[in-house]
Order: sequence, then C-alpha cells, then structure tokens
Amino acid sequence: MKIEQLSIVFTILFAVACGACGRGARLDTPAGFATLESEGAYSYRATSAKGIVLATRTEPNDVKANTEFWAETLDLRLRDKGYVSEGSRSVRTAKGLTGTQTRYTTTRNGREHRYWVSVFATKSKVFVVEAAGDKEPFDKAAAAVDQAIASLDASE
Repeated sequence: MKIEQLSIVFTILFAVACGACGRGARLDTPAGFATLESEGAYSYRATSAKGIVLATRTEPNDVKANTEFWAETLDLRLRDKGYVSEGSRSVRTAKGLTGTQTRYTTTRNGREHRYWVSVFATKSKVFVVEAAGDKEPFDKAAAAVDQAIASLDASE
C-alpha cells in the first residue's frame, strides 16, 4: 500500500469517536499523576504536575490488521509531522498483551519534547497508549510511564 493509502486508512479508523467503543482502555495512574476526565477520543487521561501526560484510546480494528501494521501506520504519520524516531521495541502488558512502542522526539516551544506511542492490536480492537512531555521531567518519570503502560487494561 502506498503511504497515502495507509494515511487514509489510519485517519478513517482513528476518527471514530470512542463512545462507540464502550469503556475503552485504561491504565493504573502512576504516583505523582492525577487522573483527568476522559475527553474526546481518549478513554483515559492523566497528567503530572510537571506536564507529562498519559492517554489511551480504543478503536475498532475493522481491517483486522496486526500490531505491526498499526505501529507502522502511526510511525509514517508521525514522521510526516516532523517527529524523529529514536527506535521501536516490543512491549507487554501485565495481562500478556504484546505490542510495539515507538519513542520519538520533537521540539515544542524551543524545548525538546518526548513522545512515546504504544500500539496493541487484537482481532477486534486497536489500543493506543500515548505518553508525552518535556524531555527533562519525562526522562525522570520514564520508569513510572513504563509501569503505567504495562498496566494497560485492554478488556474487550
């Protein structure tokens, strides 16, 4: 598939409102973070006092694609928007769901910014966990962010 076709597929599938997806994926909120109300496409959101944010969204996997497909689709979109990949790795939740996490950097307001996106796909759903913030406070909270991602409750 061409990049443009992948982008169109991604846009259509992730434009669906999370209300159609039921409760949606959630994380255990790390110490030092506050859970926020769900908003828009996000079924879970949390933030630290230093501005690190965590969010999850759950979407139907209408095309029955695997995690690799969705991770690559997101990667192409993010690179197109100027994010620089620092690499990808396999991740696993405490409940045994495997996914792919890609870590990015970008510059926002003249400051280096981290953005991690973790994707988990089942036959019926795609779960996306996003974590972002300024580099210095994000790096200090990286272990807590990893633990939160591992706590993903992706009940179908």
